[in-house]
Amino acid sequence: MKFYYKIALSVLICMMWGITLAQVPEKPAQPAPVVDLARIINNDSLTTALNAQLDSLSKKTQNQIVVVTVDDMGGLDGKEFATELGKKWGIGGKSLNNGFVMVVKPRNDKGAGEIGFATGYGLEGALPDVFCKRLQTEYMIPHFKNGDYAGGIKAAIDEIVPVVLNDYEQAQALAGNPAERAKKSGGGNGWLFIALAIGAIALLMFLRKRNKPAGIATEQPQPDQLSSKQEEPEPASEKEEQEEVEETIEEEENDNNCDNKPSASNANEPKPYKYGYGGGDFGGGGASTKF
Repeated sequence: MKFYYKIALSVLICMMWGITLAQVPEKPAQPAPVVDLARIINNDSLTTALNAQLDSLSKKTQNQIVVVTVDDMGGLDGKEFATELGKKWGIGGKSLNNGFVMVVKPRNDKGAGEIGFATGYGLEGALPDVFCKRLQTEYMIPHFKNGDYAGGIKAAIDEIVPVVLNDYEQAQALAGNPAERAKKSGGGNGWLFIALAIGAIALLMFLRKRNKPAGIATEQPQPDQLSSKQEEPEPASEKEEQEEVEETIEEEENDNNCDNKPSASNANEPKPYKYGYGGGDFGGGGASTKF
């Protein structure tokens, strides 16, 4: 009997979760970074300006940031709702997971107002949870409490955009500097290998000289013996051996330098902006605040 009770309870929970997720709106037919479903921005010129601002950021950095206003979050808190919306709409690239979702629910007859942020894996470094919480409490809620939803949303976006842009530019500067990239990737190990190789060669040469018998006169062969014996190639001199070793080391050094050079295929050219179709993932980063 207990077994059937557990099954029934599990089914009920799944049904309730499914009903809750059904509250997440469908992806708009004409995607845009700002989707004002609750009609609280109520400013066409500002909406156009925010769309242009976020669209420009996305084209340059490939990061996808969306702002969605809703009348109800279906029982989820702001962060959970933003996360589910980001997954359902596919915000952020599938490989980069660089999406960010801002959801705003105004105060209404369905309850208190709430802000929810969800941050994709690729943007958690630039937009950590502490930063997200501070945006909500210090930049958005003071406007929202005065009924100025448009002003609060704009204040947050004006803080987010330069932070994301700066993070992108720093990453690009690092990617374009071979010396710094070599340090990060361990490319400097090539010099250590060269130093060890030279030291090993010098040690071998020293041991050869030390072990060579001294004071033994070598018998000069007679002319008839030279004619009867087949000429043998002379062993390579120490100078020639050293030159061969140096050439080998130079080739390995050139190979290491070639490996550290950025290839043309890795040129950082922003892909055409496609809102909502990347399939980005969200790892639980973000914040929620009620007002």
